[in-house]
Amino acid sequence: MPIQAFFEGIIAALGALILELSPPIFGLTLSETSLIFLLFTATIEETIKFIFIYNHYAKLKVKEKILSGAFLIGLGFASIDIFLKQLSYEKNLLFPIIGVFLVHILTASLLGLFFRKNTTTQISLSIFFLGLNILVHFLYNLLILRLN
Repeated sequence: MPIQAFFEGIIAALGALILELSPPIFGLTLSETSLIFLLFTATIEETIKFIFIYNHYAKLKVKEKILSGAFLIGLGFASIDIFLKQLSYEKNLLFPIIGVFLVHILTASLLGLFFRKNTTTQISLSIFFLGLNILVHFLYNLLILRLN
């Protein structure tokens, strides 16, 4: 099951990438430095991650294992994100790579904690945690943009 969670994270990241590349299909152009683009990508990535972690949680017989599963989904997600970032840059950018790793692990682990603590999924708390993760991810993206 752990290896499955890691690969679910990889699939989630690839799905998020496809959605992030879709605005031009609908005639929308978003600059990679615009706040709307940063919020858009954070929303897509965190929503996809939420869906995959919830799905993983729903399949578990032992709900206490959700934290490790969420961590591994975040790790798989971060691995693909880092790999793709390394392909797009000619130089090694250690701070953004560590940041990408930490932001995905942190947000996935927050969701894992949420699902572990709540035996019944509450819509309002789910929206709160999803919004919190989007905010954390957006602020990280904004920080990286300001540092470059």
